[in-house]
Amino acid sequence: MSEVEIFKALADPTRLKILECINSNKEKCICEVIPFTGKSQQNVSIHLKVLKQAGLVNERRDGSKIMLSIADKNIFKLVDLAKKFK
Repeated sequence: MSEVEIFKALADPTRLKILECINSNKEKCICEVIPFTGKSQQNVSIHLKVLKQAGLVNERRDGSKIMLSIADKNIFKLVDLAKKFK
């Protein structure tokens, strides 16, 4: 993953909201992320694809559920640093 891909992935409010939702020590089901964002399943899936391609989110299938987790919690250091520039 390049720096450009990471910054592109973080440049969208919906993707930041998805990261905020799955920022926990346990995995989250995509069914929990959709209502948190207020977006459609299709919209969330598109944003998740970008986050996965940037290497920010891990995904695994558990039966019929798709489970999500943060690939590296250090990404939140970058997000927190960016918030200081408001």
